Amino acid sequence: MARAKKVGLPDFVKSKFDNHFVEEISARTRTPVIRNIPIERIVTNTLQPRKDFGDLKEMADSIKEKGILEPVLIRPRNGKFEIVAGERRYRAAKLAGLTQIPCIEHDVADNEALELSIIENIQRKDLSIYEQAFSLKSLSEIYGYTHQEIAQKIGKSRVTVTELIRITDLPEEILKTCAELNINSKTFLLELVKLKDVEEMTEMLRSYSEKPFSRDKIKEKRKGKEEEKEEKEEKEPIDKTLRFNVISEDKAVKIKFDIKSGKTDKNTIIKLLEKLIADIKANKIKEFNLD
Repeated sequence: MARAKKVGLPDFVKSKFDNHFVEEISARTRTPVIRNIPIERIVTNTLQPRKDFGDLKEMADSIKEKGILEPVLIRPRNGKFEIVAGERRYRAAKLAGLTQIPCIEHDVADNEALELSIIENIQRKDLSIYEQAFSLKSLSEIYGYTHQEIAQKIGKSRVTVTELIRITDLPEEILKTCAELNINSKTFLLELVKLKDVEEMTEMLRSYSEKPFSRDKIKEKRKGKEEEKEEKEEKEPIDKTLRFNVISEDKAVKIKFDIKSGKTDKNTIIKLLEKLIADIKANKIKEFNLD
């Protein structure tokens, strides 16, 4: 009978790595030991921030030839082991046909599991800007981390953390389009989120996808859109009769204004009303004709 394929580190063998994430984590335990765990006993983590694992064939081929050189970090979960960090290596190992993989067991809570997964992926630069943004948002909103605490844990500035989380304010359809177009410019996404509606965002996105522009050009276009919208609103004609009814608390006085000029813009109406109020306060209007 052919023996089951077993590639990786031997059971209970301590391993020496460069100064890397997994070594740092394993050092937290009293006896950091790497042991092979059957793949069928390992489950993926629903908290995994990474959604796109890319093409695993090259990694699988490397694993077939050399084995897994860096262990997967796991935690005990309901009689099995849940991946904390290293899911891509786990998936590639399955693709390579391995039955066991080298792991380090580390019992951590959900928030720390998410934190460790984010840290490893960010260190490796494996996460897209969108995966980073929503992962950091989870640490903030679900687990109550401040932006400063997150910054200290992942080795980025507080401003960077705040900016990344701000990207999640973009509407879902805009985020989806940005990801599909492989737009990873934080500057562009932050300028995009400052626009007021989806229509403006879509137009800006279309222009950028056709020909990416510089940081200054991004800001210039965004400000131009805002000014264009404000100018349009100011000149927007009023086609309806506007009626204002003012009733005193004792209902002894009722005042009604009818403005029937079909092409009067908003600013003109505001100025007329402000002048009327000023004239009343200055006692320039001493008589009112009420119907």
